[in-house]
Amino acid sequence: MSKEVECMCLECGVSLYLDGDIIHLGDYVTDALRAVEKTFCTQCGGQLALVGLAGDEPNYRTRGERAAK
Repeated sequence: MSKEVECMCLECGVSLYLDGDIIHLGDYVTDALRAVEKTFCTQCGGQLALVGLAGDEPNYRTRGERAAK
C-alpha cells in the first residue's frame, strides 16, 4: 500500500496530495525540496516540489508558527 505525499506548487503555492507510487523525483530545487517530474499543478500548470508525507508537519513552517501551537 502506498503512502500519500504532499507536493507544493512552486508557482502558486497550492498543496496537492498525490499517491507516492506515481511520483518521479527530479533534481533538488532548494537544499530541502526536490522537484516532481512529469506531474504538474492542477491549478496553474506549475512545477511541483515534494514537501513530505501527507499529514506530517510541513518543514516550511517558521519557528514562530511551531511555538504558537
